[in-house]
Amino acid sequence: MRKVTTPMPISGTKYVIPTSHTLMASPGCTSRDDEFFPEALEWDPHRWDLGSGRVVGNDQDEEFQDYGYGMISKGASSPYLPFGAGRHRCIGEQFATVQLVTIMATVVRLFKFKN
Repeated sequence: MRKVTTPMPISGTKYVIPTSHTLMASPGCTSRDDEFFPEALEWDPHRWDLGSGRVVGNDQDEEFQDYGYGMISKGASSPYLPFGAGRHRCIGEQFATVQLVTIMATVVRLFKFKN
């Protein structure tokens, strides 16, 4: 959530958000919007392939910054924001990534092929 510090006009409309208001972003809305993710509600794991053109915006040339708890990407160039963006980005992002890698390594290690 962000406090509006100066009157904020909404482009293309007559509306202005006054300083007495607080804004809240909803990453869930952009992740279900066909404007940012063509066929957003369809299961398509290949939408994240480099050069697939399935996501508007990208993180390939993303800037990184240290906000005091390690280098993280600013995350603002992509509509996919599972951990937020900027200096308010979730500090658990790196932990979550390590957990996913650990879980996948364990699954691969314990996987057995049978005839």
